[in-house]
Amino acid sequence: MDRNEILELVIREMTEAALMERRENCTEEEKQLYQEAAVLSQKRQEIMGKLPQEDRQVLEEHHVKNSLLADHECKHLYVQGAKDCVELLKKLGVL
Repeated sequence: MDRNEILELVIREMTEAALMERRENCTEEEKQLYQEAAVLSQKRQEIMGKLPQEDRQVLEEHHVKNSLLADHECKHLYVQGAKDCVELLKKLGVL
């Protein structure tokens, strides 16, 4: 495993742990949003099942691509946040 792969793995594990903790400790409003999203996901699947295969495939690909983009953006923001933190600590004279 090279350095980038190790970094990816560490970031993935830290992100997943942080998200699990957040979901356990989120506000009632956020818990409601998670529940609403789950219901909508189920309805989405039902609707997708009624569509012709070609249309379903296009919508599935769109959903997958958007999810991948969101995942990449989250990783980027996580790393950028760490870099910004180090820069701020340097400016404050802590590092």
